[in-house]
Amino acid sequence: MPLVPKVIVVGAGPTGLTLAAELASAGIPCRILERRAQRSSWSRAFGLTPYTMELLDMRGQADTAIERGLPWRLGPLGDGKSYLDFGRLDSRFPFMLIMPQNRTEEVLEEWALRAGAELVREARVVGLGQDDSGVTLEVEGADGKTWSERASYVVGCDGVRSAVRSLSGIGFEGMSYDCSLVTADVRLKHAPEPPVHAITGARGTVAVFPYGDGTFRLIVLDRARMRVPLEEPVTVEELEESVRGILGVDLGIHEPLWMSRFRSDQRQADRYRVGRVLLAGDAAHTHIPSGGQGLQVGVQDAINLAWKLTAELEGRAPEGLLDSYQQERHPIAEATLRKTDLVFKYEISSAAPLRLVRWLIMQSLKVKALQLPVVKEFAGLTLRYPPPRGSGAHSLVGRRVPDVRLDVQDTAPVRLHELLRQRRFVLMDRTPEGRFAAVVEKGWKDRVVVARGRAWDRADLPPALLVRPDGICAWGLTRAGVPALEAVLHRWCGGPADASVPERTAASA
Repeated sequence: MPLVPKVIVVGAGPTGLTLAAELASAGIPCRILERRAQRSSWSRAFGLTPYTMELLDMRGQADTAIERGLPWRLGPLGDGKSYLDFGRLDSRFPFMLIMPQNRTEEVLEEWALRAGAELVREARVVGLGQDDSGVTLEVEGADGKTWSERASYVVGCDGVRSAVRSLSGIGFEGMSYDCSLVTADVRLKHAPEPPVHAITGARGTVAVFPYGDGTFRLIVLDRARMRVPLEEPVTVEELEESVRGILGVDLGIHEPLWMSRFRSDQRQADRYRVGRVLLAGDAAHTHIPSGGQGLQVGVQDAINLAWKLTAELEGRAPEGLLDSYQQERHPIAEATLRKTDLVFKYEISSAAPLRLVRWLIMQSLKVKALQLPVVKEFAGLTLRYPPPRGSGAHSLVGRRVPDVRLDVQDTAPVRLHELLRQRRFVLMDRTPEGRFAAVVEKGWKDRVVVARGRAWDRADLPPALLVRPDGICAWGLTRAGVPALEAVLHRWCGGPADASVPERTAASA
């Protein structure tokens, strides 16, 4: 019999599939409703950043993604000669993984279904109501017939034109651009060398990314054609003329899989939660695809929300935990909107002062010593959630914790990301007496994996560290010591449980 879902996820894009996979893997009955009959061949996003790869690694999915994508270490700067070197990153994934979105969705859908999520296609949400105990959806099928679905929570991951957002009365404020880009997946007779290539000139920008199977993603910003009506179809002849005019060479474009002219919005939902309805991904925020951040931010939303929603449904969430989803993720998307807006205005402007600025920036980024902060930003490694005010927290709190290799007592060495696959907090304690591990043993060992170790391969980390299920530092050792750890455990995990609960340790990972 079909499962009775505790969560209905609306939308089977990367955000919805990631969220459903996370919930189902944690044992939460979950159903995905998707209006499309099948995965779209249209591929807005074309790659995964190092931070997204780290998140997938925390769930054991990174290797599968790498098998189906093309790792590429050097990101083009726009002069055809200079590159940002992702190989300098402190990460197991010092590269961009070039992969069309439909292939990314394939990986995520397989994960979700394998975990036990149910996917219902050709299901369009047309009505929504909620009460104190759950949410009821009215759903229309391909034959026009409707039926009702009910769950404890509904999460709208159904894109820019989100039905869930609209039916919940959530505002989606922002602006629309009046300039268009052209994107296409095509074959090339004369691929550039190297194949990841970008040129920014007086007329505009052309960027080329290979998928590794003979097809290439083209992104063309042609200032001479930015005002062409969206309704006008893109032709191979138009694409060739724009590319020649900007690159100065003929790439031999042929066999297009698809070509699209689009204009982006910069919009954000004013709320990510109304009662038992939540939003994630493009339903919550949308922006110009400068820097390829849309898919990445959506996957981050899903990973952040999943463990909090799981705790809520399992009855172990402290007060305010689910609200922290919006508190953390709304500012991240807001900052992304600001950055992508600035980048796009920088890209489309033909003003002489901005051309000079572009040239100066490009020259500065050729200096290796100046590249690292920019590479970290593009890679997603600079993310930080604000720590509690006046908390005196360790400087790492709210930041990503690198994938540490732990030399753990009574077991073989293990990586932090491997421990996080249990979807629980991880306490790393290398103090000789293990006094912080003893705090967890008082009542949190059902929610925290304890990794008591002699050492780890990072000299810059404190001797004790509490890591959230999403790989973010919740606590690091300061002078406040044990009382501070206890306060953080109460804040994120709730009160202590019965001491008879079996302990989850690194050895049981």
